[in-house]
Amino acid sequence: MTADGHEVGGRSAKSAGGRSGVGRPRDGRIDAAVITATRELILETGYPALSLSAIAARAGTTTAAIYRRWSGKAQLVHEAVLDAQAIGVPDGSGDLRSDIRVLVETIRDMFDRPEVRVALPGLIADTVADPEVHDQMIARLAGNLTAFETRFGQGRRGGDQLPMLAEVVAGTAIFRILVRRDAALDEAWVDEMTEMITGRWSTPPEAPTARR
Repeated sequence: MTADGHEVGGRSAKSAGGRSGVGRPRDGRIDAAVITATRELILETGYPALSLSAIAARAGTTTAAIYRRWSGKAQLVHEAVLDAQAIGVPDGSGDLRSDIRVLVETIRDMFDRPEVRVALPGLIADTVADPEVHDQMIARLAGNLTAFETRFGQGRRGGDQLPMLAEVVAGTAIFRILVRRDAALDEAWVDEMTEMITGRWSTPPEAPTARR
């Protein structure tokens, strides 16, 4: 790496943060160091006080190198604390409650980490003002529902509503973090959410009343 933070090499590459380099390949060690430094400093300073210069110093790189990978603090923090992960695919047991619990547990695990709880309030505020980061956050929170939705919807009433279920579970988790800060996202919460959702499908739909 040169003194100004450029990686030495000869081809261009697109970063995980969506920015492109010109004529230089990515150095994955810098990416990893910046992500690690971001997570550490969020817990130490909080989101509002977090600066790219502090992250660069902790990671042993430069702010210029960070800007070549991420558009700014919100995009970097979003990638650092909200790992891209797919909604787990059920094992095919056909048990409705088990399948729904996979969804609830995955979303709980996504949010119930110290760095996420600390960063989320400020990150949401900054994301509203940045359409690009906003789109990335929505896609990441929604997860990859295709495989889960296909398995869940096979022969089941309400399978086409899985994306809405993901929004409901994620919204509830975010509400607890932002408003009910003392409320845990624990196993009891997972049980309650699972039971509340599965109750939606356990009761057969009422037949329409004939009009006289």
